[in-house]
Amino acid sequence: MIIMVTTLILMLATCAGTLSEPSRIYMSVAVGSSAVLPCDWRNKTSSQPPGETLHIEWRSVFRTIFERRGKELFQGEGYERRVDVPEDKLLSGDCSLVMRNIRTSDAGLYESYLLERSPRSRRVPLQTVNLSVEGKDIALLSISHFSDQ
Repeated sequence: MIIMVTTLILMLATCAGTLSEPSRIYMSVAVGSSAVLPCDWRNKTSSQPPGETLHIEWRSVFRTIFERRGKELFQGEGYERRVDVPEDKLLSGDCSLVMRNIRTSDAGLYESYLLERSPRSRRVPLQTVNLSVEGKDIALLSISHFSDQ
């Protein structure tokens, strides 16, 4: 009886979790190219509260990659000058992360969130993107060239 109840609880928790999770997109890009990790906040929240500045966050598993709150922005270590969510697009609902000069180290799982402050603070999951990167970084090619001699 205990096993059946535990199994039922796990099944319900799994189903409930999948209903609230963001969709997952798989992308593959070449080293050195640019990519746009798609995201739209309009379908995930009722509306932008009047007078409140939109606050978007893109994260990988272990760290924050990018944040924008109005004109203020944060670009995580290793992503400086390579990532952005343009403010004008964000205001119209497009919270896609623009990544330039893709590196092999950029491969991985990215998640976007809308951070709401009213009526209570909460993080609204928007999109999950699994990014794979094809090719080798130029620095790695140079190192392997010298090791072959």
